[in-house]
Amino acid sequence: MSTFRETLIAKAINEQDDILTPYLALVDRYDAAFLTKKLAPFSNKIKSTILTDAFNKPNSFERNRHVLDTTNKLYKLLPKKLAHLFFCFDDDINNIAKECANYCRQIAINPEKVNYLYYQAKNKQRNDSELERIVSHEFRSSKITDSENNSENSAVFRSANTEISGEFTDAKQKALFDFLSNYAIKFGVSPIEPKNNIKISGCIKRYIDNRWWLRKFRKLITQANEKAALHLNFVNRKREIYASNITTQNRITQRQRNDELLSSTYILNEQGQRYSLKEISDLNVSNPKIRKDELLCRARGFEDLAKELGHEALFITVTCPSKYHRAFSKSGAANPKWEGFMPDEANSYLNHQWQKARAEFKRQNIAPYGFRVAEPQHDGTPHWHMLFFIEGEKLDALKAIIRHYALEVDGDEKGAAENRCDFKQIDPNKGSATGYILKYIAKNIDGEGVGEDKFGNDSLLVAQRIDAWASCWCIRQFQQIGGASVSVWRELRRLHSMFKDKKDSLLEQARFAADNSDWKGYILAMGGLHTKLKDRPIRLHYDLNIVEETGECLQSYYDGELILKVKGLWFAGKAIITRHYSWRVEKA
Repeated sequence: MSTFRETLIAKAINEQDDILTPYLALVDRYDAAFLTKKLAPFSNKIKSTILTDAFNKPNSFERNRHVLDTTNKLYKLLPKKLAHLFFCFDDDINNIAKECANYCRQIAINPEKVNYLYYQAKNKQRNDSELERIVSHEFRSSKITDSENNSENSAVFRSANTEISGEFTDAKQKALFDFLSNYAIKFGVSPIEPKNNIKISGCIKRYIDNRWWLRKFRKLITQANEKAALHLNFVNRKREIYASNITTQNRITQRQRNDELLSSTYILNEQGQRYSLKEISDLNVSNPKIRKDELLCRARGFEDLAKELGHEALFITVTCPSKYHRAFSKSGAANPKWEGFMPDEANSYLNHQWQKARAEFKRQNIAPYGFRVAEPQHDGTPHWHMLFFIEGEKLDALKAIIRHYALEVDGDEKGAAENRCDFKQIDPNKGSATGYILKYIAKNIDGEGVGEDKFGNDSLLVAQRIDAWASCWCIRQFQQIGGASVSVWRELRRLHSMFKDKKDSLLEQARFAADNSDWKGYILAMGGLHTKLKDRPIRLHYDLNIVEETGECLQSYYDGELILKVKGLWFAGKAIITRHYSWRVEKA
């Protein structure tokens, strides 16, 4: 009977599957059942790719082995409960996040279910029948004696605002937490660990919040999509460059949704000023143009300082060993040396080698300054571009150290010596160092003014794909090496009045430089290039975030901890306040 039912299900699936049906007609019923079982959960694009490769094999054994091996790899990328979400859209991720949060919420606000979880944990050594008898008896007693106060005194969450009730025992709260943690594990989500300032009550509040689930699922599913695309060799110059189409599309959708949310959300202060979050976002480094201009301003400041000090400019490119590369750059064909490493693992490798290089720099008293840019190669494998300024007499030592660690892993493989790292010393008579790094900064932010990349793709579209790549793999694209804090620089730009007192002359020097976009002058005012953070004359000032109307200290949403926020600057033992207003958020 079960075989007959499975046959009917397979037939129903296959009749609606335009991708699978033509292939099933070429095989016997046993192979057809095998192909249906293995490929049914996947999208048509994945099915088509696997089947095309499989039916190019010389015999049925190798064909089925290819299907089995490939699907097993893909099944490992997502847990069974999420397997149907391969190559899904962002709306699907939002829906599953809401479903999980609603399920957890329904458990948490139901006193009978929470009581059952508590007794189940307490009596887990007893047999099932005895457990059911005890629990049902407890439920009946609870309903008789506490019928009027049941919802108020016995719920872990008040249904109106889902706040943790202090009247529930820690043991019952712990039982609920353990159950929700096990529920999260089924979806491949790492359970929250109560530690430091994270309380069990805060953990439960996270589990019932769809925003928490959305963050977890978006990262999990997006990375699984990219891993599947890499395993199937979708991401290369011939097909979907830098990032898969589905990840790029989902990132664009996410940004559009964020823009709509920002446009419909407003902040107000006690003076009656009201702005949309979109207006505020467009005025800071969230705006790609401002972000790009600030990076170029800082790079130009480093270059001006280097010229004044007589330092050399060096442009460096470092790439990963071949085992990190999925596809060949010319043909897009699969690289047989690839060992399954993903872009985030490749970036971790580069970062690890850089840490060792920095340690050697410190031992040899070498202190370069400048910028590092991480960008994807055609198959998503990251490589680093670095613009460094350094004393001329230390240039060769710096090159030797970077080359040593770039070739430390598989340095004897073919082409490693020529391609693993590249050095270009910049001649100021032929062009500026900032101009050299300009295209890499623009390409990785908005693509404006770049034209086409080296593969002939429009730079505006390339920038979208690179943004999706960086977001998916959580890769930091830009990093300043050396120099003073950019956060202090941004805070100084909030100050527009001059400091006329002589004892504040250094503060005024830094404020004037920041207000006039003079990165070189700012660094000099902050003590120079290599002064330690604790020895810088100006630092950020943090204080409690207090609502002036009520005098209430704002607390963190989940755990109720007091929040410290940047309020201004700390100079010469006193605080200079740059943020004078308290703001509250309201929806349109």
